[in-house]
Amino acid sequence: MKNIIKRLGFIAIVSAIGFSFTGCDEEDGTFSWGSGGSNEPINPTITIVNNTGYTINGIWIKASTAVHWGNNVGSWLQDGQSQTFTLSQPLSVQNVYDIRLSGGGFNFSQYGVTVSNNMTITFTTAHLDDGSSLPTITIQNRSGQSFDTFRIKPSASSDWGQGFGWIGNNSDMTVTIPIPPSNFRVFDIQMTSSNPTNTYTRNNITISDGMALMFTSADADNPTIELPVIVIQNNTGYTIQSVWIRPSGSDNWGSNLGSWLQDGQSQTFRLPQHLSAQNVYDIRLAQNWNGGGFNFIKHNLTVSEGMVINFTTGDLD
Repeated sequence: MKNIIKRLGFIAIVSAIGFSFTGCDEEDGTFSWGSGGSNEPINPTITIVNNTGYTINGIWIKASTAVHWGNNVGSWLQDGQSQTFTLSQPLSVQNVYDIRLSGGGFNFSQYGVTVSNNMTITFTTAHLDDGSSLPTITIQNRSGQSFDTFRIKPSASSDWGQGFGWIGNNSDMTVTIPIPPSNFRVFDIQMTSSNPTNTYTRNNITISDGMALMFTSADADNPTIELPVIVIQNNTGYTIQSVWIRPSGSDNWGSNLGSWLQDGQSQTFRLPQHLSAQNVYDIRLAQNWNGGGFNFIKHNLTVSEGMVINFTTGDLD
């Protein structure tokens, strides 16, 4: 009991002179303590020097894992001048950044900069960036639904960030990802629909410049309850004006479902029955609106949700 009283008295004395008690070693009865000040990590500062030869009127700083540049954080910066910025996160949370300067009709960029507190980062004409190192991809919506927004992030990041614009069904959108392949090549891409509410996610996609990425109903994160959707891809070498789909075994092609489908294009079609009731179909494409010209037919095709069905000259009937 006396030892306990002595220890409590010691703690009180230590606290009074500006230290905080942090623990007691159960094994040997020793104590550890730290200074009474805040242990919160500080946000670092960096200094950007403009030696580009141009007056800078825009400065953007973003984490290297972020897809959007965010807001312009700088004021006008004459050639030879510098400006200091406090970063938004401590180094223990984020220490790799992309930095972009704009002025004179040019952009100057440094990607994947590992920063330290009070670091000076100098921009010169060697950092001129025409955007050619950034990958441009095309998103193809063949889901049967309109996408309200879509998001892209490096697979190594947990932050989806801001969304891009909407994409209607059977529409395409081309976007440039402001992250060079030397930083990240593997991305997650997610689409969002609101009628019905759903997300469509593709993970661990290796991005290359000029690639096209198609989203179908099979990419839905929650199974769809609507009638199934298939995608017809026209690689016949001809413009298609007519499309018919019928259950296999039927002798009636029914109504013409198609609109004009140029060679190389694709289009979604919603089937008349759930796959549990009917999943084997005949599909016919015709060069002319009345069924004339060349016809391309697939018989007894077992289809699945979101299936992409490719027609070529090998399907010529």
